[in-house]
Amino acid sequence: MAEMNMPQKEGKGRRKVAAPRIDLTPMVDLGFLLITFFMFTTSLAQQRSMELKMPVPPAMVDVPQAYPDEAVITLLPANNHRVYYYEGALKSPAQMKNCSIGETRQILQRKMREVAALPATYSKQAHEIHVLLKPNADSKYNDLVNLLDEMLILKIEYYCIVDITPEEKLMLQ
Repeated sequence: MAEMNMPQKEGKGRRKVAAPRIDLTPMVDLGFLLITFFMFTTSLAQQRSMELKMPVPPAMVDVPQAYPDEAVITLLPANNHRVYYYEGALKSPAQMKNCSIGETRQILQRKMREVAALPATYSKQAHEIHVLLKPNADSKYNDLVNLLDEMLILKIEYYCIVDITPEEKLMLQ
């Protein structure tokens, strides 16, 4: 406990009263006890990371799964926050279109509706959209992260990041 130490002086007549002195040692001890209590009971922020589903290496796959061209869309992020895209297999340069990063959600939603309307003869996985992300060398990392966020927002299960082909590089230039 804190106590006040008041020195008493002996002498004749009126005694002198000195200024009281407070011992703060117990208060410092209490401060350190509180600090250690809060340090031990506080949970520090856990590191969060995004889960990426990368394609399975070809050696692990017996028979590659084939999907109809109608269910596949390829997004190619480029410079100036632009995204070039094409649906199905790339057959001609006229097939490639471009848009801004902000417009990709509407394009993906439209493609999801088209894929869901495919005939019932297709497999269950063929009725899901398949997105190939092929970042260009001059694209920004932030653009790729924004596209991955769109995959999570739209709950697209089948997407992967693959290398851009030389033909696609030529078409982007």
